[in-house]
Amino acid sequence: MSPLPSSVENYLKEAGFTSTELLVLKKLLEEDALTLRELAAKTGKSTGVLDQALKKLLRRNIVMRESVNDTAKYRLISLEAIAKWMEEDTRQKQEMLKRRHQNFEAFLRSVQTEHDRPEMQFFDGDAGISTAYEKLLGQTKELLHYFPVTTTAEEDPLREFRVKYFRDRRNAGVFSRYIVHNTPLGRRFASRDPFEYRKTMLVPEHKVPITFEKVIAGDTIACFNHVEKKVCFVRYRDLAQVERDLFERIWEEQEHGVAGPVPAASVPSVPEVPLSTRTLSALREFFLSKKSLAIMGGFILAAALVTFGLYRQNYNLNLQRLRERAMSIAATGAMQFDYRDLDKLRTIEDIKKPEYAKVIRKMNEIRDLNESVAYAWILRPSDKANYWEFVADADSIDPYAKFDVNADGVVDENDQLQYPGQFYDQIDNYLDVEMKDTYSVPEIYSDQWGTYLSSSSPIRDASGISVAIFGVDIFVKEVSLLTWQSFNYIFCFVGLFLIFVLVRLAAFNKSLFSELWQVFKMRKVLLWLALAAEIAFFVTLGFYFYTLNIIKEEYGQKLMAVAATAASQFDTDDLDQLHLPRDMKKEAYQRVFNKLNDIRDTNTDVNIKWAYILRSSPEKYTWEFVADADANDNLPFWTDGNVDGIQTIDESICPPGTQNYQEFATIGNKELALSKPLVDDTDPDSDQWGAILSASAPIADHSGNHVAIIGLDADYSEMYKAHRERFVFTFWFIGIFFALVLFGLLASKISGSVHKSS
Repeated sequence: MSPLPSSVENYLKEAGFTSTELLVLKKLLEEDALTLRELAAKTGKSTGVLDQALKKLLRRNIVMRESVNDTAKYRLISLEAIAKWMEEDTRQKQEMLKRRHQNFEAFLRSVQTEHDRPEMQFFDGDAGISTAYEKLLGQTKELLHYFPVTTTAEEDPLREFRVKYFRDRRNAGVFSRYIVHNTPLGRRFASRDPFEYRKTMLVPEHKVPITFEKVIAGDTIACFNHVEKKVCFVRYRDLAQVERDLFERIWEEQEHGVAGPVPAASVPSVPEVPLSTRTLSALREFFLSKKSLAIMGGFILAAALVTFGLYRQNYNLNLQRLRERAMSIAATGAMQFDYRDLDKLRTIEDIKKPEYAKVIRKMNEIRDLNESVAYAWILRPSDKANYWEFVADADSIDPYAKFDVNADGVVDENDQLQYPGQFYDQIDNYLDVEMKDTYSVPEIYSDQWGTYLSSSSPIRDASGISVAIFGVDIFVKEVSLLTWQSFNYIFCFVGLFLIFVLVRLAAFNKSLFSELWQVFKMRKVLLWLALAAEIAFFVTLGFYFYTLNIIKEEYGQKLMAVAATAASQFDTDDLDQLHLPRDMKKEAYQRVFNKLNDIRDTNTDVNIKWAYILRSSPEKYTWEFVADADANDNLPFWTDGNVDGIQTIDESICPPGTQNYQEFATIGNKELALSKPLVDDTDPDSDQWGAILSASAPIADHSGNHVAIIGLDADYSEMYKAHRERFVFTFWFIGIFFALVLFGLLASKISGSVHKSS
């Protein structure tokens, strides 16, 4: 084929062909058929740019694509194809010019008929453009734009003004409709419609030539030349009506595929603005205002204060939980020491006495059965004012030994061990209180051995007089660990809030995804809200069970600590004598019975309801009762254990030898229960006995063999009930919110049906 004539080339440029498209046409004329890569090599253009140009030429039926040896090649159909396209384009432009000529003639006729001249006004420079835009806001409630999109929103030189103009327009309730070319920039422009309080219609470039911005506002037509920074207002009603009719014709034709009827020459009614556009544009206006920055700053401050408050609350709650556990261990452990043994330990020479080894062994048993205990010790008041006197320490079987007691990696004077008679500074000044009852130091306590929580309980002589105190220390890291465990979901909230803030800041610098337009339709908004309510329900339900498990675990650990500490109080020689109901008359049973009741009465903070001792029976999964805190020969056989006014077979006492205890999964596992302290890990469902949690610990004989277990059942119905009540309001709120959303969906569906039928 011959080269592309210069006249044709000039005409094609005037018709909107790009330089890339013309370059492709020239190469196809010279080379006949070329692949995309061959075109890229010959023109120096990227394959992406060439691909876009070829797609346009294919749509205009000027270029064809054919496959040669499975390779796609592009070929110019003929010069006649170009001529045919030019003829069609010329015809369309002539029709457009003819319509404009008719409009102009109509305008002249109206001027001649009414003897009226149009009013014109001019503006220059950036300030003039800003003033012109602001004047349009007072003309009508809808602005119609022909707008050539030449830059992205971020590169627009009027970007800052357009943000302010959007806010003023949104506050004035002035909606905008735009006709722009269907180009990548045009599509990007349209993707922001919901956030800009406008609606955009994309039209082919060849169908509606748009070389400058034209705005129709009431009786005014405004022409903006952004290159020369000039604006012209033509205020004439009939001309504005003709331009509006043409705008509506193009809009209807593009929206429905056919040209609609020309609207009557009257003041147009503003179409209903979609709910999604009203909502999202209002949100954008809010986020761009100074008020939003102040409110968000307030939210951040409030979130920080609430988060800190919740953290401190959780920290104090966990501190109280550990304090109660330490007090239970101290109270139960103090009952295991014989005051006569302690009375023999006065000086460092007394470490050779068998009583010293006995006391140390007992303290280590208590500590080993309670993993959270770091130190265990016994102190007595000394003759020196404001000082205690050590009786024994769990780590000081040999006070002369050298090892890293506080686990700081260095053996120094802070690792010095204690011996009987060694003074200890009574810096808390609570001697009278600690000698009277079980006590926990109010604040976190620090000395050369570390920072910890300390609790103690008095050891009494035969007359009930306190002669010493048994104390345990729990490191503060236990409190911090529990706090983080209970508090980590708060940080999820803070993290999500931070992400929200970052997205808000990024909105100033990045374009928004066009897919949001499809998501935020009215019906879809309701569906998303319904989904959010459902997610909120399950998340709240998850938090409910999560916190319930934490409460259950803490309560169970405290109960297990009591069981583990109490297990060493029982003499297996006494237990060996108890096999039949008549053995309740023996002194051995009375000793065991009294200790069980002392354990239950001393640990009131865990609300122990039943205390008992079991040994393994020949039958699998079944235990045999040895003793029970509610069974004695002077007590009735039938009791109303659940206080429901009715005595049933489940409420009979269990004397020694009764073989019917196989209720709980963990206690039912004999090998596991006889090996270590346990807490029942099944859900504490409420039944006729209340919400019951069970714990057990093995009892060892003189050879160290585990021959029985002590079991404790605690009722925490009130705590269980209080936890449910904390979440009732949240579940009610989510339920009502979900019901309102469903009502909105139903109303939307009914409204849609009525609209279709009408």
